[in-house]
Amino acid sequence: MLIRVLLIDDSKFSRNNMKRFLSDDKYEIIGEAVDGLDGLEQYKSLQPDLIITDLEMPNLDGIGMIKEIRKIDSKAKIVIVTSVVNAQIIKEASRLQASVVTKPIKNDRLLNVIKLLDR
Repeated sequence: MLIRVLLIDDSKFSRNNMKRFLSDDKYEIIGEAVDGLDGLEQYKSLQPDLIITDLEMPNLDGIGMIKEIRKIDSKAKIVIVTSVVNAQIIKEASRLQASVVTKPIKNDRLLNVIKLLDR
């Protein structure tokens, strides 16, 4: 069964890297968003199995978007991919039930985090 993924990152380079990495028989990229507002709208319309999002984006940041998604679906599977990691972000991500992977992305680390979400 394919895992349907929504990628949300204002960096086209980052989205393309994740697309290349996730383009196999287990994942289908069903949408790409360039900011949190776009990501929220695409989440509502596409209802992906997995969201992979950056934190720092224009219009609505990742944390704000995740808070809105949690109002819709408390069980949504979300991975935050960010280069900005500190205790506050880790605490907030944990509170919002989102996993964190640091940039630059190590493919095996991202896969392990995704597998843990499927438990």
